[in-house]
Amino acid sequence: MVITNINPVGNFDCWSPKTLLEVHQNQISEEIGRPLFENKEFKLWQINLKPGERLPFRRHSKTYSCNCLTDGLLLSRNVNGAIDMIRFDRGETYFRECYQEAIHDLENIGDVEVQITIVEEKLRCMETAAQF
Repeated sequence: MVITNINPVGNFDCWSPKTLLEVHQNQISEEIGRPLFENKEFKLWQINLKPGERLPFRRHSKTYSCNCLTDGLLLSRNVNGAIDMIRFDRGETYFRECYQEAIHDLENIGDVEVQITIVEEKLRCMETAAQF
């Protein structure tokens, strides 16, 4: 997985008015994707995005592992202004220990459908919800 920052923190110049409005109106989802399974320790989510599709802003406040079921190219806008381009290969896994809350959207900018599963750890979450 290669994550390339293409817009710095604090710069909203290239953001669309519609996307900025979502952030200003605090339109933030707690749903990471489509829930597949849940118990007291874990929650399994699935994300399927066709080319051009976008998930709205969502909040990550727990440690998670992201598993790529397909190749893909995504754009992720963080509420702090940063924009990252994420390129991944089928079979790659990304682990994120959550010390701070992360709020971002996700858009498929590639030419193939993206399929990702996310395992969210319910017991190991951040102690303070600081936004970055």
